[in-house]
Amino acid sequence: MRAFWTAEAGLAEAIKNLPSSPNDGYLGAYYYHSETDNKRTISANDYYDISSTSTVGGTSRTIHAVVKTGTTDPSKFQYGLQAANDLCFGGAGSCNKAPEDFLDPDICGTPPNTHLCWKEEDKAINFRDMFGYELSTVQGLATHYTSATFPGTVSGLSWVDVDPGSTLMVTGDLEGSGLLIINGNVHFGGTYQFHGIVYVLGTMTARGTFDAYGSMVVASTSDVDSINGTPDFHWSEADIISALQHLAFSTKVIVSWWEF
Repeated sequence: MRAFWTAEAGLAEAIKNLPSSPNDGYLGAYYYHSETDNKRTISANDYYDISSTSTVGGTSRTIHAVVKTGTTDPSKFQYGLQAANDLCFGGAGSCNKAPEDFLDPDICGTPPNTHLCWKEEDKAINFRDMFGYELSTVQGLATHYTSATFPGTVSGLSWVDVDPGSTLMVTGDLEGSGLLIINGNVHFGGTYQFHGIVYVLGTMTARGTFDAYGSMVVASTSDVDSINGTPDFHWSEADIISALQHLAFSTKVIVSWWEF
């Protein structure tokens, strides 16, 4: 039975660490080895096959499980910058600069590239449709910050509550990654970089040399979003996929399991 219990421990560790593989370790003095494959038993991106083996005293036991994660769709994020309201390129009151000055020319708009990397006045922006989860569900899964406690350097699934009527200032020589949801208004500046998805429930301004890789979505329709200085918005499918994994792997369900 010790070999079975140790294999179970390896299975649990593999599920916790999805999608990384292999996962090797010990339950007390007893060793386990587990491996993970995507879509082997069920041909879908959100199903994973995990096998875990342990040998104790010459007896080997192997447990196999199929685990389903949450479902996300990277194709919902087609823009480096997407806003429900007007976008002002060049600063409030002037708006005299071309959007192409702030978008990655290697991807957006420069022939032979045809990917349109920004969109404004997009009234169809809907959190549930884009992420496949209710906003309240994601709020419950995230690491929480306030304007006072937000460290700038974050990763994974992060949520920031901004005091009503105020603005979260995100500046400095810092980097962040993952999925960042800002519940309020935000200003990006300095040399801040973010890799992933930023979803702003308020308004957004950007200055300095701020760089965003992935997708930024601004959901508020209450004001104009102002962009000036030299910030750049780089649509990046790889960063979008990586950000959505933090959400997908927050939900894991064992569909079936058996012993070899």
